[in-house]
Parts: sequence; C-alpha cells; structure tokens
Amino acid sequence: MRNPSSPVPPPPPLPPADLRVADLDGRRVGVWGAGREGAAALRALARHAPGCRALVVTSDPAPVDAAPLPDGPGGGPVPWLSGPEGLDALAACDVVVRSPGVPVRGPEADRVRADGAILTTGTALWLAERSGSETVIGITGTKGKSTTSSLLHHLLGKAGISSRLMGNIGAPLLDALAPADPPEAWVLELSSYQLSDLPRAPTVVVVLNLLRDHLPWHGDEATYHADKLRILTAGDGPRLAVLSHADPLLRAAAEELRSPVLWVDEPHGLHVAGGRVLDGPHDLCGVDELPVRGVIGARNACAALECVRALGHEIPDLAGALRDFATLPHRQEVLARHDGRTWVDDSISTTPEAAMAAIAAFAPGPVVLVAGGLDRRQEYGALVTALATGAVPTGAIGEPAARVDVVGLVALPGTGPALAAALRDATEGRPDAPAIEEVPHGSPDEVAGAAVAAAARIAPPDATVVLSPAAPSHNVFRDFEDRGDRFAAAVAALPRG
Repeated sequence: MRNPSSPVPPPPPLPPADLRVADLDGRRVGVWGAGREGAAALRALARHAPGCRALVVTSDPAPVDAAPLPDGPGGGPVPWLSGPEGLDALAACDVVVRSPGVPVRGPEADRVRADGAILTTGTALWLAERSGSETVIGITGTKGKSTTSSLLHHLLGKAGISSRLMGNIGAPLLDALAPADPPEAWVLELSSYQLSDLPRAPTVVVVLNLLRDHLPWHGDEATYHADKLRILTAGDGPRLAVLSHADPLLRAAAEELRSPVLWVDEPHGLHVAGGRVLDGPHDLCGVDELPVRGVIGARNACAALECVRALGHEIPDLAGALRDFATLPHRQEVLARHDGRTWVDDSISTTPEAAMAAIAAFAPGPVVLVAGGLDRRQEYGALVTALATGAVPTGAIGEPAARVDVVGLVALPGTGPALAAALRDATEGRPDAPAIEEVPHGSPDEVAGAAVAAAARIAPPDATVVLSPAAPSHNVFRDFEDRGDRFAAAVAALPRG
C-alpha cells in the first residue's frame, strides 16, 4: 500500500476510548474549530460538563459576520482565540476537542499535545457514551458513503427499525449525546477526518472502497487508507464488517481482521451483473428499477441491504422498498430538461472515480462533462482514458466498461486546464475528438455561468450535461453545495429556444 521510499508519518496518539463529555467537568477544555462541530461541542459541554472552563480556537480571527457561538459552560460566552496565541491556549488545556477538518498530524497538533493535552473528537466522545446494547453502524469509503448511509436509513425504516442518520449527514453527533428516546440503530456517515484518531469502532462497519483522496490532509495515499481502515481496527474492532470484495485493498485488510466479514460485490452474495441486482444466482431487480443511478448506485444499495440482513431483517422487494427513496441533492441530480438537453448536478464528485461513475450512469450518452476544481493531488489518467475512448469502468465485478459517447469537456478553473490538455493529447488528430472549452477564473457566479454557456454551445440537442468536477470546490466556490447551487441557477437562467 505504501511506496517504500515515502516517509511514514507516525500514527496520531489516540484519546482514551472511555473518555466521556461528563469526564471533562472541572477541566480546561479547548474546542478547536468554530463550525457546526465546534458549536455542537460547546452545547454538549454546557449541558453535560457545566463546570469545565472552555475556549474556542480557530486558525484565523473570527470573521466580522460570523454567527455567534452558543453559550458555553456556565451560560455565558466563551473566549474565541486564534493564531499562535490560540495554539498556546489549546496546549494549556487538559482536553482539546478538534473539529473533523483540523489536521491530526503536523506541527500545530504536535504543539497542542506538547504539554500533555489530550486531543479527541466529537465522534470519539459520542461513541464512548454508547452502551454495549446500542447498534451503531459506521459507513465510510472514498465515494458512495452518503448515498449508502441514506439508503440504509431508508431500508431500516421499511423493515420497521427506527434509526437516526448522523455524522456527516444531519445533526452533529454531540447534539445527540444522551437522547431521551434513542433509536434502535444509529447510522453514521464517517469521513477519514473523523476516523484518523478513532479510539473505538462502531458496532457494525461498512467500507465501500479505498481510492485516492484528501492527500494534503493525510500526507500520502497509504496514510489516507490506513486512517480510513481505523474504523475496522480501532479498539476491539466492530462486531461485524460489510466490505466490498471488488476492492483489492479491502480484501487484503480483511485478512488481518478479527471481526467476521460479510462480502458484497462477489458472485455468491449481493452484487450487480448484466444490468441486474443479484443475490448469488437469484435475481432481485434491474438496476434501472432503482432510484439511484447506474451500477455504482446499485452496488451501494447492495451494501445497505446486506446491513439490514446482518441485523436479522429481510427486504423481499428491494426496488419496491426504495421506490419512495429521495436521492440526495448534488448527487447525479437531474436539474432540468429543455431544448432536448438534460442537465445534471453531481457537484458532490471530488474524485476522478466519482466523475467516471457519473458518466457511466448516463450511458450511452452523448455526454458533456463539466469538471475541474481544487488540486488535491489526484491521478486523472483513468478519467482521461475514459473520456478519450468512451469506455468507462463501472467497478462491478465481471462487468465490461460502459460505452459512453463523450462529446465534450468544459474545464473549470484549477485542475480543469490540465485535464483539458491531457484529453487534447489523447485525442489529437481524431475527427471525432470531444469538443473542449476552458472556463477562465472569475467570481463564483461568473464561473458557473460561463460553464453552463460553454456546455450549451458544445452539447448536441440530445446530450446530457453532467457537472461532476472530480475535484473539490474551494478554489472558486464555498463548498460543493455552493458550486451545485450556482450551476443550477445558471441552468435555470438559460434562454429557452
């Protein structure tokens, strides 16, 4: 998994697995980050550790238009520090609760730990509160975790099981630290940022895939994978793991696990082949009968269904159970159909693999891809090959590549120009080469408007235009939701012809 010549970062120190919010009462507690997770930490401290002394630290000073933070322990405002002064204050704390985006490695984290401060997370504190009888299902993967978590939550409801969907979706975990009426199952979407120093595993773990992502945060690809896999190895590990047999890294990881494993994406279990969802030899439904698009969406449904079965329940009619499932915003979301063209928002796509899944979902095309964004050291060779040849891998075992007529690329600022140059090189001299337009830097609305106008110019009347950027958004847009919303607004503003 690791290039032998690359340095091996030390594993981050783990907080005690039994450290609870109530244990912080009377102690000095730093909250590192002032977003939704930081605000939830303050609310939890005020409710469950009212005698602690809390402060908030961010890298930069509080913006003048920042939303006010919740009152802290004791009912009053908490100090908000930043920069070196803030790091010194965190280092003087007994415990520091970091928000997921705060790096767990590096000089700042080392400075905070230097005098013995325990660095923990809301996820770790929340898990410490769960009794042995509670079912906590943790779902992760480089792509597909949001959709799979939502599918599982939906299917559990169809099986008559109450569940709450949390983590990266819905309310922060610390806002449900000790609910009066806990659900029968918790469904948590968990990112690598939440897993890198996880001290204990959820009850049931689902890992969909291990691809390449978030390298600036983790340091290198192997460390990213190791941080993801901590969901399987933390503490005593889960009671049960649901893994994709199609991923060679997950097959290798399973050899070291003490937990029993249920496999999906293999011929003896739930898998997708020939446009059908199969349970071994038994035909469950067609891929096109599901509300999630394409082979990748169907594979996510298989993982969710396997989880339901692992809890002792059955869904006899998968397509029927999902008929009223509402797909998530910005995930292969069809925005409009006019002038013969279909416009799709897949702004959640931040990896080349996600973009390829989106292209394959709209086979046979024609398709115009809108792609590009913040450079996160991804490898785009496979995406370029897919765009150039029209052979788009689906990732399903035994399945041939989807054949897609890729007729154009609109390259967004950031990684877009390099992607465009690589595609030009790969199709040089071909009369049927995809049309390419590059969008210059500008304001968010200017970039979104120019991208939609460029796609309208090069897309034939029967084409599908897919915003699936294969990169994060922060070089131009606030986040992927902002990127998708501005794209949707620009599509809505197109003149009708």
